[in-house]
Amino acid sequence: MTDRPPLPKETVATRAAFRVGVKGMRYTEHPDPSFDIPVATDTVPGPNERHFETIEHLPGLSDPEAAYETGRALRMIGGLLDSQGTPVQHGRLFLSQLGEAIVSFAFRGERQPWGAEDTAFVFREIFKAAPENAQQVHEAILAYARKRPPIVNAR
Repeated sequence: MTDRPPLPKETVATRAAFRVGVKGMRYTEHPDPSFDIPVATDTVPGPNERHFETIEHLPGLSDPEAAYETGRALRMIGGLLDSQGTPVQHGRLFLSQLGEAIVSFAFRGERQPWGAEDTAFVFREIFKAAPENAQQVHEAILAYARKRPPIVNAR
């Protein structure tokens, strides 16, 4: 027997929050498809961003608000990779390593849920930027992930 805590239970709310975050939609506690409108952008999503939009969930996410921010951070990262012409294979590799990090984090039994800050850190570690750019990229990811109120009560 092990003293390791069980993997946090993913809820429908957590999965839904991640999905709308990564798709760039508003999230409410009671989602209404006619209300959730994708965020309008000036650029067409590239291959990495489109691939990330197909992700249904990331095992180990346990809190809806943090899952929403993680989804938004992932969307921003997809846009960053696409803006640099990064092949989608690199985006898939990042997604695989991100998933491993989230599951490892959950198995350690951390008190706070995985969120945008952790996602941005993994991105910085995998895609090493020049030191003067690394902090700027980290802050841009967090600003995008937290730009709008994460969860509002629609009823």
